[in-house]
Amino acid sequence: MAHDAVGITTKPGSKAALSKQAGIKRRDAFLAALPILAMRPLATLALSEYLPPGEETQEFKSLDQRATEFKRKQLSYKKKWEELTDKFAAARDDEEAMASLKAFQNAFFEEGNANLPEGVSRDAFLRTIRRKQKDLEAKDQWQKPVRMRFLDLKTAIDQSRRPKGMNDGAPVMG
Repeated sequence: MAHDAVGITTKPGSKAALSKQAGIKRRDAFLAALPILAMRPLATLALSEYLPPGEETQEFKSLDQRATEFKRKQLSYKKKWEELTDKFAAARDDEEAMASLKAFQNAFFEEGNANLPEGVSRDAFLRTIRRKQKDLEAKDQWQKPVRMRFLDLKTAIDQSRRPKGMNDGAPVMG
């Protein structure tokens, strides 16, 4: 014998028990279909907000133009950065390393870049510099002026990656 919610005892297989099971199955099917039914109006609403191709607004066109211009600038900035990286990797002494680090700083701050180019990771860049630092230190190079120039560049990179106001006493890692 099975007990239902109101305390009436029914026999398995009786009419009351079968109709109760059928009610549960219908309810489960309805609850399973509910999210699909709810999403249908949202999907048509979202589709109605998009304009067909060729009917873009002036605002969209100007934003697209700005994005394209930004990508072009970033590509040229990245190319220049890679050239400077190659020049730095070829440095044979402190003077060449100092000139390369100064060129990095100038490129970093010119035209409002104040950040690494898109696609250049901070860690990969610092690994390149530290590899060269190790080579120059083996030749008794990498003296204080070069170290200070490198630390200035590294600090500028770290500060550019941290949101404004978030560097209140926080240690700089790396």
